[in-house]
Amino acid sequence: MEQDLQILQEIQEWDKEIYALAQVLEEIPAELSDVNQQVENERSKLKKLQDELKTFQLKQKEKEVELNSKEDNIRKYETQLAQVKTNKEYSSLQGEIKSLKADNSLLEETIINFLDQVEAVQKKIEDQKKNVEVSELELKKKKEELEQSSKQVREKIDQLTGKKKEKIKNVKPEIAILYEQIITKKKGLALVQVEGEVCPACQMQLRPQVLDEAKMRDRITLCDNCSRILYSV
Repeated sequence: MEQDLQILQEIQEWDKEIYALAQVLEEIPAELSDVNQQVENERSKLKKLQDELKTFQLKQKEKEVELNSKEDNIRKYETQLAQVKTNKEYSSLQGEIKSLKADNSLLEETIINFLDQVEAVQKKIEDQKKNVEVSELELKKKKEELEQSSKQVREKIDQLTGKKKEKIKNVKPEIAILYEQIITKKKGLALVQVEGEVCPACQMQLRPQVLDEAKMRDRITLCDNCSRILYSV
């Protein structure tokens, strides 16, 4: 029994490392997801700017069409000026022309304003495209780093697992089975060393009989609360 406990203490150190490495593997998808989300955020900003650009360009086009229409009307009225026969008709056409020209002046200002907005958004789009490129490069780099890290961690886990399989053959089968059951449930901590009167793992008070059995080390002693294997030096 003494030898079994000593072997299990050594094996447990490997198991602790195995479970710590497994935790690293579990966290990798979350790390990758964070970087992916950053890329998606940058792409979303770009899409929003591109939509904004289309809106300004559409409004600009609408105003240009309206301006062209009014210009056509001005030319039509100016042609009619030479054909009217009364001062009233002449004054009426001049009034229409004046009104259209005033409208066109405002339209031209609006179009210029849209042109400025289009130019400004186009500049933002170019800058944002660079941001997207940078974030995509960071994502690619992160993927490569995580893939390499994952490979190294898995290799280390395989190495430790191989050593454990060989070592645990030296432990009595029934004790080895019990250890594996506990280590799986307790995520890498199956054995604890008792130094006082409480279980170091769960902090529960231990019965005197349990403390005595742990000190004797001639049988497997379990904590009544957390079911871990107890031993004392």
